Amino acid sequence: MKMNSDEAPHLAPVRRVYDELWAEAQVAFRQGVPQFDSHLREPGADPRRGLTLIVRPSEAVRVRVESFLREAAAAAPGQYVSGPAEMHMTILSLLSGSADWRIYVRQWPAFRKVLAEILATWPAFKIIYRGVTASPQTVIIQGFPCDDSLQRLRDELRARLKELGLAGQLDKRFRIVAAHLTVMRFVTPLPDWQPLARCLEAHRDTDFGEMNVTTLQLIFSDWYMSRRRTRVLEEYKLAN
Repeated sequence: MKMNSDEAPHLAPVRRVYDELWAEAQVAFRQGVPQFDSHLREPGADPRRGLTLIVRPSEAVRVRVESFLREAAAAAPGQYVSGPAEMHMTILSLLSGSADWRIYVRQWPAFRKVLAEILATWPAFKIIYRGVTASPQTVIIQGFPCDDSLQRLRDELRARLKELGLAGQLDKRFRIVAAHLTVMRFVTPLPDWQPLARCLEAHRDTDFGEMNVTTLQLIFSDWYMSRRRTRVLEEYKLAN
């Protein structure tokens, strides 16, 4: 999605995040110093768990992403590539992944009550997945909401949870504004990162498709949403 003078205001912070990450990643690739995820060397020993409201990509989007990932994996062998069951877009991280997750279990019913109330009448919305970016740690599929529905939903959830004293763990790592899919994490040093950099550059404007978001999931999972450590607690159908 090329920037143009008529672009909707709600996209400006989303695009800014992607562009800033891209600039950081290019420096890391040129210097050969991306940041590696040490937990992925022994994922079974990682005690971090969290509670997250997510969207799964449509089958059409997923298939296009998987095609790109085969190319990216060939350019950067040995990295952690998200499988179909792990691909997701985060709406809101209610309880950020932490080893102390058990102390928050008593809050789960309250979270579920708020989500049920707000999502019961929330309208479906669309996201366009177009182009890739990267950070010094990851490769990312760029998602662009077609209107401000996603932004308003996040704001509504944040406000309601704050009213109830449940916002202590919200946006713990960062305040999410984008609609991306994280699809590769760096775990293995490479002698040359330029093949991956060139692959990503070639896909900066690749069309991965548009999806209508009609279903959200409340997930209890590990940091990576791996299939064996993920539990769907609730599924919410949005109004059409």
